[in-house]
Amino acid sequence: MSLRGNDITDAQLATQEGTQQLLRHQERRLTSLELTVAAIETDRAVSEEKLKFMNARFDQIDRRLEKIDGHISRLVWLIIAAMVGGFVSFLMKGGTIAFH
Repeated sequence: MSLRGNDITDAQLATQEGTQQLLRHQERRLTSLELTVAAIETDRAVSEEKLKFMNARFDQIDRRLEKIDGHISRLVWLIIAAMVGGFVSFLMKGGTIAFH
């Protein structure tokens, strides 16, 4: 090939094609990385929303358990009060003397 102002030698052409091929390869890698980052960000956003939902559910469950605990506590106090009331009533009627 002759070397004029616009002429490109075989070595320059090979270098240019190699550079273009390298740039295409780098572009593919960059695109792949961008897609991976986008997928990771999407997964993270979904996980955060699931975590918010789970926290809300656990808060709701905690409130229900507190209500149940309060009801059980009242029930235990009612049973204890009934037993004490029955014992006091038994004593007021004369206790074991009334059975003889």
